[in-house]
Amino acid sequence: MKKSIVYPGIIVVVIIVVLLAVLIPRWIGGKYGEVRGEAVDTLSGDPVWKIRIVVDGKSTLKYRYPTKTYYLTGIEPGSYTLKAVAPNYYDFSKDIQVKRGENILDISMKGKEIPDLQSIIAFSESVEKGIQLEIRLVNSKGEGITEFPALSLELEGTLWARIGTEEEYVKGRKILEGPIDLFWDSDAFLAKNKAIIPWEKIKIDRETEKLGILELTLHTPQGDFSDIIDDVQLYKE
Repeated sequence: MKKSIVYPGIIVVVIIVVLLAVLIPRWIGGKYGEVRGEAVDTLSGDPVWKIRIVVDGKSTLKYRYPTKTYYLTGIEPGSYTLKAVAPNYYDFSKDIQVKRGENILDISMKGKEIPDLQSIIAFSESVEKGIQLEIRLVNSKGEGITEFPALSLELEGTLWARIGTEEEYVKGRKILEGPIDLFWDSDAFLAKNKAIIPWEKIKIDRETEKLGILELTLHTPQGDFSDIIDDVQLYKE
């Protein structure tokens, strides 16, 4: 039976290589700073589409998924201006002092506009709390817009009872009129702007008023956009 021979010199070399592999990055990293944090939409708290963050010529490009976090490494300690830009957002800029090791800075990006917004399409659904509205944004190609920031939008509507047959109908009694509170649905793909008209605001005759006609106007920084839903269900299932 052969005996294996372990040479002491080889062991020493292996140990040195392992130690250098572990310690050199730490020594080098100890000279520099790292800037990290979260970059989110100011209103929704969602990650920001295609954001680019730059410090000292070093940059990171992040898409909306799967994370809000960013990090920049290998920055020499000193004073810098951190800049962040993203399509349809106002630029972000902040003077920072980078020290050795970890530096935390969260970025809040304020939405500027909805890209190529030309019209809206509204949908309604009877749900437990009331009539839920979905506002989909449409571009010049007739396509639904999916990448856009959260903005301070306002929605107004007028709801009438619908009178007539399935094929021929007209507006009947006015049921309600005025502002409708919007909320943001981060999980939605197209209709991120939604609203609920509570059932307690909808006073109807259940025997004769089953469907309604709802005229909506969405006020945006880019103008007003309107749509009509002519088959609004006026009662809870």
